[in-house]
Amino acid sequence: MFAPTLAGMADRRHLAAPHLGLSVHINEIVELMERQAVTDAILVGHSYGGMVIAGTGGMIPGRIGRLCYVDGLLPRSGQSAFDLIPLMKEHFGQSPPGLPWMSSPVDPALFGVDDESDRRWLEERVTPVPRRTVEEALPAVDDAAREAIPSAYVHCAGLPFLNETAELAARRGMRVITLEGIGHLAMVTHPQVLARELLTLARPVGSPV
Repeated sequence: MFAPTLAGMADRRHLAAPHLGLSVHINEIVELMERQAVTDAILVGHSYGGMVIAGTGGMIPGRIGRLCYVDGLLPRSGQSAFDLIPLMKEHFGQSPPGLPWMSSPVDPALFGVDDESDRRWLEERVTPVPRRTVEEALPAVDDAAREAIPSAYVHCAGLPFLNETAELAARRGMRVITLEGIGHLAMVTHPQVLARELLTLARPVGSPV
């Protein structure tokens, strides 16, 4: 199991730079999988991570057994996070131009985190968002090959943030799992519920669920 930290984020925030964007993150995951000779992988991407696994799936579909979007963005080639979520552009677009990063939301309650201890934990760890990650469009990849990979969408329905994306996933024939009453940061607020659903999705394709 690999849980890589993307360049420019969290403990790798010191790598934030003007050139650092979505294509860099996609290439990081592709290179990791090729270097480690990973095959039949289950790629899980949360939120912006949906952009990353979509790009990875389009570049090396033969190495991937399943894609799992956890309340994630669901792009096709040529679409950026800003294109998919205009509200994100309204929020982050106010940050000073010319900087390689944008300030992250300061109030975790915006994403459904109500517990005070959880909020403090997040506030102590949140880092700025590299600007180009949300501005850069998904590079030209093989959308058809990616969408042929068995895929699932875990929708955190406690907030309306990605309701339309979950509907899009259903229209594309993806299996949609709805977590009622759970906000965008399910891994913080309801880790056991999310873990249970992900373990179910990790079963071989075609096995009983």
